[in-house]
Amino acid sequence: MSDDPRQYTVEVQVEAGGPLVDRTIEQAGLRHLPGLYVAEIQHEDGVIAAAKPNEKLRSGDVLILVGALESVVDLRKIRGLITPDDQARKLQVPAWQRTLVEAVVSSRCVLRGKTIREGKFRSHYNAAVVAVARGDKRLSGKLGDVRLEVGDVLLLEASPSFLHRSSESRDFYLVSAVKHGSVRRPERAWLSISILFAMVVASASGLLPIMTAAMLAAVAMVGFRCCTTNEARRSIDWSVLIVIAAAIGIGAAMEKSGAASAIAAGLLSVAGSDPMYTLAAIFLTTMLCTELITNNAAAVLMFPIALRAASTIGCSPTPFVITVMIAASASFLTPFGYQTNMMVYGVGGYRMTDYIRFGLPLTMIVLIVTLLVVPNVWAF
Repeated sequence: MSDDPRQYTVEVQVEAGGPLVDRTIEQAGLRHLPGLYVAEIQHEDGVIAAAKPNEKLRSGDVLILVGALESVVDLRKIRGLITPDDQARKLQVPAWQRTLVEAVVSSRCVLRGKTIREGKFRSHYNAAVVAVARGDKRLSGKLGDVRLEVGDVLLLEASPSFLHRSSESRDFYLVSAVKHGSVRRPERAWLSISILFAMVVASASGLLPIMTAAMLAAVAMVGFRCCTTNEARRSIDWSVLIVIAAAIGIGAAMEKSGAASAIAAGLLSVAGSDPMYTLAAIFLTTMLCTELITNNAAAVLMFPIALRAASTIGCSPTPFVITVMIAASASFLTPFGYQTNMMVYGVGGYRMTDYIRFGLPLTMIVLIVTLLVVPNVWAF
């Protein structure tokens, strides 16, 4: 639960024909948001129902919820909930350009003393009020009937330009963007899935190279407004790309210098040129590398070695490449082999020996399953 003492009162409406119609409050996931609870449900016929877990939601129902900012932001990401009377869609700003903004009402606000509905807040500021917080008090009734007072904190759905416009206005003391407050666009979900499916089919069928298909899919995602250019840019993990690029350079150097051939020859001398023993040796070597460096780098480094080993014994390289992929993710023996291992190391009070004690049997299980399945699916 958040330590923020502010209690936002938020009003949302069940979208007509949406996925939440005829679902109970619990089935809709409205009882599992930390620090947020449903205060009341207002049906279209004027009946106010108690927010019981088994209460079914009807089309057009208005839900009044109270809780912390983080949970209100999460609430906005649930499909089938819209702002009252769908005020957000009436904004003169495309959905992909909107974000959530906090604004504190000042003593010079022209709408002070008026209700949100009377002051025509949306028309005046081109921003939709999502929630209102007045200290730790719970506000009753609908948001449109809330009479604005000095110090009220408004959670707004607006364009990023609202921040710049408000800095020149005296209507608000403070205006700030909400972290992770970008507005989701669920109506584009099927379009995103279609683009992804087309990319997979095009690359799997050989119609397009995988890099070309991926680039076209990325451009289509931005072009069809499934995501913004800023979201696309932020989604790139530059650290991973740098590690992979560096590992590719090292892998190429190993190939040209003969190091890959030497290592492959060393593995084959141990395995005796037997495909199964060679496969096991590739797995164990890759697994050892991934414990010392990142799994991406381990896969790139072992890739030319696996190809050279397969070529030397006259086998298809596919089972060896698949084994490298699996072994590169089999980091169970050390806490520093993978990020999630390190995340639970201190919190769980684990010791180094715990990883070896539990990780070694798990590694052996993965090794045995790999040796049994891979050659039968991808023949030597």
